[in-house]
Amino acid sequence: MTTGGALKQLKSVWGKAGLDAAPTVDEAVGSLEGRRGRKKSNRTAQLNLRIRPEEKQSIELMAVRERVAINEIFSRMLALYEREHGRVELSATKDKEQKP
Repeated sequence: MTTGGALKQLKSVWGKAGLDAAPTVDEAVGSLEGRRGRKKSNRTAQLNLRIRPEEKQSIELMAVRERVAINEIFSRMLALYEREHGRVELSATKDKEQKP
C-alpha cells in the first residue's frame, strides 16, 4: 500500500470512530522517536475467532477510538461480561446420583 493510500484509509477509519481530525503528516512525522520498541506484555495466549466482518470492523473502530490495541478491547469485554454475569470457575463435580 502506498503512503497516500494508507493515509486515506487512516482518515476514513479515524472519522468513522468519531475522533477529531486525523493528524497531519507533519504532526505524525517523528512521533515515534525516542520509543524503545514495544512494551512487554503478560499476554501469552493466542485466540483465533471467526466473526462477521461488521463485528470485526466495529471492534477495530472501538480500538481506534480508545487508542488501544484490539486485544485490550477483548480484555475489557471480558471484564464487563464477568461483572455482569460473574466469573466462571472450574471445580470438580461430584455425581449427585450414584449408580449401583
